Order: sequence, then structure tokens, then C-alpha cells
Amino acid sequence: MALDEGVPEVIAEHLIGHDVQSVRQLGLKGVKNGRLLAAIADREFDAFITNDKRMEAEGQLASRPFAVLILSASNWPVIEPRVMKIASALVKVRPGEVMRVDVGRFVPRKLRAQPSKP
Repeated sequence: MALDEGVPEVIAEHLIGHDVQSVRQLGLKGVKNGRLLAAIADREFDAFITNDKRMEAEGQLASRPFAVLILSASNWPVIEPRVMKIASALVKVRPGEVMRVDVGRFVPRKLRAQPSKP
């Protein structure tokens, strides 16, 4: 399976039993979605993990020989406690399917609720 640029590479360590390579490791960093998806298909990956919410708008994903998982976050501390959701989704998803995986949401510190002072 391949990990998109915005997906933390550390995820690979938690997907035991899967051969995981990042777009960076594949030499595809900076390649636009259409060409990137074609390259992933050419390399015969079974899944592509991204956090690019626009990926569903890419045409003809149903005809691709791999599944696409779209993560709700890209921040590792947010994803880490939910990384098994990704592993579970990989078992369920089939080639040509797009599945959104809720792994939490990053909220910048300045926007987090501040505890009220007594």
C-alpha cells in the first residue's frame, strides 16, 4: 500500500502484515493526483492512504485496481490512538472503493476550549 505525502509515515509501523511505502520513498513526491494514482496502479499497490479530502472528486476511482482510504486527520498525535481504525478499514475495503476513516480531528491549541477559572 502507498501513503500520500500528508500522511505520517510512522503509520506504516502500525500496519503489521502490510507492505507500506510512502510517496516520498517511491520518488513520487510532488506528483499531481492523476499521475500519482496512475503510478500507484502501475506499481500494483492494493491501497492508497491519503488525507486529501478532494481525492473523491478525482475521476474514475472505481475503475482503479486499488482501494483509497481518506483519513480525517493528518496529525500523528491525533491519529495514533485510532490507528487500528485504519488497519480495520484495510481489511474491509475493496479495490475501486473509497472509504473515509474517522481518525479524529486536529484542533489548534489556540482554538481548544480553555478551562474556566474559578
